[in-house]
Amino acid sequence: MEKVILLMGVSGSGKTSIGMNLSQHLKCGFNDADEYHSQANKDKMSSGIALTDEDRLPWLQTIHQRIVDLLSSTNSINSKYHVLTCSALKQQYRDILSKGIDKDKLLIVHLHGSKELIAQRLVGRNHFFNPKLLDSQFDTLEIPSHQPSNSYTFYKVEISNTIEEIVKLIIHDNNLIVHDNN
Repeated sequence: MEKVILLMGVSGSGKTSIGMNLSQHLKCGFNDADEYHSQANKDKMSSGIALTDEDRLPWLQTIHQRIVDLLSSTNSINSKYHVLTCSALKQQYRDILSKGIDKDKLLIVHLHGSKELIAQRLVGRNHFFNPKLLDSQFDTLEIPSHQPSNSYTFYKVEISNTIEEIVKLIIHDNNLIVHDNN
């Protein structure tokens, strides 16, 4: 596999919807990091209790191992890419996720949007994340930047566009190759 594309951002930024659409365009695999949360973490968030760094550490380590496994695998739907989502709100979380991975093998896409837009999206959503936690997510968020010390490639995209427009921007601006199997 050539590259893992990790979509990051606060809850409600569209990681899952955009990730699923992007994986369909790229004809590759997809995983949502929520799959890897412990039941205890899900219960905490459902109750409106923000996760601590200690709560997140095993989850982040599991996702990191998934990235490592994906990059070393030759048995995937599309050996070029895999799309993965993870909030990855802090730099230290992104450091855990990218540890030991070649910078060209991990593209982290920050799905950026206003608190107001994301709050609107969270209303009525059927998900274990309690919308009351949105403020804590924005308080925790450390906006990624292009730093030479980063062990990943970084791209930021505004989420006020449609999902289709966002996916086209991610593909075009990062020179991702779309295969037509027809």
